[in-house]
Amino acid sequence: MRLEKTTIKAAVAVTFGVAVVSFSATASATVSAAHRAPETPAVVCGPGYKVQRQAAFSGGVAYLLYNAGKQNACAVTFKTTKVGTRTLVWSAVDVKGAGVMKNEEITPLHTVPVYHAAPTGSWVKFSGGTKTADSGGGYEQIK
Repeated sequence: MRLEKTTIKAAVAVTFGVAVVSFSATASATVSAAHRAPETPAVVCGPGYKVQRQAAFSGGVAYLLYNAGKQNACAVTFKTTKVGTRTLVWSAVDVKGAGVMKNEEITPLHTVPVYHAAPTGSWVKFSGGTKTADSGGGYEQIK
């Protein structure tokens, strides 16, 4: 996102031997990369994570990603409606026999990723949603 560039110039001149003051400034604002929303689930979860499954619902998409090198599952939910408006969004990942990790927050685009240790071959299910709708997938083996 780029905001408009603004230039402000001012000059003051006083006759009869009094000092002349001049001022010029340019302000330009851009949203830094650190503050821009990542565009893909893999970018949100981090290097090495690949999408395993996804489930769409009215208002968003829940994703399950996996990093074989780290033996970690990651769940993240992206909104498809009211993007840019802070609303409730949640994600959860459940590794069979090891419990559930969940994150719920009010956010303009997507949840903070939820990570859970999941050795290759683990049975994992995921879900995500908003205040009004949700979706997910049942237990499937991580490959």
